[in-house]
Amino acid sequence: MLISDFYGGYDAVTCRQQKCLVHLIRDLNNDLWNDPYNRAYEAFVSEVKHLLVPIFEAEKQYGLKRWHLSKFSKSVDRFYRENIDKAPSHCELIAKYQKRFQRYRDSLFTFLELDGTPWHNNTAENAIRHLAVQRKISGTFFKKVAPQYLLLLGIAQICRFQDKSLLKFFLSEEIDIDKFKAAKRIKISSLIGLSKDISGDDPSALKVSPNPYEDPGCQETNSP
Repeated sequence: MLISDFYGGYDAVTCRQQKCLVHLIRDLNNDLWNDPYNRAYEAFVSEVKHLLVPIFEAEKQYGLKRWHLSKFSKSVDRFYRENIDKAPSHCELIAKYQKRFQRYRDSLFTFLELDGTPWHNNTAENAIRHLAVQRKISGTFFKKVAPQYLLLLGIAQICRFQDKSLLKFFLSEEIDIDKFKAAKRIKISSLIGLSKDISGDDPSALKVSPNPYEDPGCQETNSP
């Protein structure tokens, strides 16, 4: 499964695909901001909104489960019949998006049919964000060091997504991240003598209680 934006080069990849709907929504909004008085295009964007919002709400409530999302396939078919499959619009913006919806009809709503398929590529973009930042800092990458940097970045990101310590993975001398088991976190108890003050107005306030190991008879006094 390839989850990507609308870069044309991805079309040559022979596998199931899901196009990032975040990129689609961003493009729709940008064109709407650039042409705010185009009522026909505004109505088209509203139709897209009425299609996507219920799907996103169901995904938020039930997760990426085909059992709950497949019912929206009828809404998608109706949207295409009423807004995409008819004659091209005289509005240039609408016609542009009609072509995009037709071109990617099989990959815009794959997540409705397959469990666990996200409708955005945020995970991939977050994974390569460090590369973009480093490129901005360095200005360029030399071919000699780029493979080593990308290898370390890949290992670091895999450890991050699997909630494992990169340092502990290196120290373990394991070569397979999936086989490396992260140690359980050690729970640290609260300090002796520190307790919550539940008698005051603020129950979350903390106060220092007398040290239970201190001899009450040995109190320090001030010299006159």
